[in-house]
Amino acid sequence: MRRVRRSIASGGALEGKAALITGASSGIGFAIAKAFAKAGARCILIALDPVAGARAVEELSLEGSRVELCLADVSDARRVRDLSGEIAGRYSRIDVLVNNAGVFLDEDRAMPASRVDDAVVQRTLAVNLFGALHVCSAFDPLLFAGSRIINISSVMGQLSRRSDGYAPAYRLSKSALNSYTQSLAADLRNRGVMVDSMHPGWVKTAIGGPQAEIDAEDAIETAFYLATRPPSDATGLFWWDCEIIRW
Repeated sequence: MRRVRRSIASGGALEGKAALITGASSGIGFAIAKAFAKAGARCILIALDPVAGARAVEELSLEGSRVELCLADVSDARRVRDLSGEIAGRYSRIDVLVNNAGVFLDEDRAMPASRVDDAVVQRTLAVNLFGALHVCSAFDPLLFAGSRIINISSVMGQLSRRSDGYAPAYRLSKSALNSYTQSLAADLRNRGVMVDSMHPGWVKTAIGGPQAEIDAEDAIETAFYLATRPPSDATGLFWWDCEIIRW
């Protein structure tokens, strides 16, 4: 972790790279974009809220970062496909793709697993799972050997951990995202594209709440490590604090 922090601080590790981050207008997505931009990457911030997105771009631009904003609801497959075409007109490749956009609905927090509301599950999966599927599928033509896909998951989707039954829709979405990570990694391995998922920790965001343990700025080391680690056949893994953890 100390080595990763030194690498982030020194800058240049992502010089000349293009990084696309969904849900990048605030929280973990914004913190990742800030770290990547500081390391030299040109960052494409995908956001749903135009005001928050513009604010994020302005803040990073004032720091000298090379960033641009694209508006999209990742649950809308057609919009994501159109966006990939627009970006393909300006970029020859995407070096790092971070699927960070996510929701954790209030109804889910109060919903027992024995009495799920289909609408709550569908709304959660639409962003947390299908959003990642849409983005990976649409941007596949821009991924080449050396490209990295990083899916922001959660230990709440970790089947090896005992569940307390809380938030069944969110848990389901993250377990499914972890499974998709493995499938996508197997599919893209021969092309030299590395795919991994990560748990950022319990972070003080709109999802994590103010009682969480760490700030968003303290949750980016694993994402930075996955974006910069040497090419490897060890892909399709689940990470936390720059270490592999069980699914």
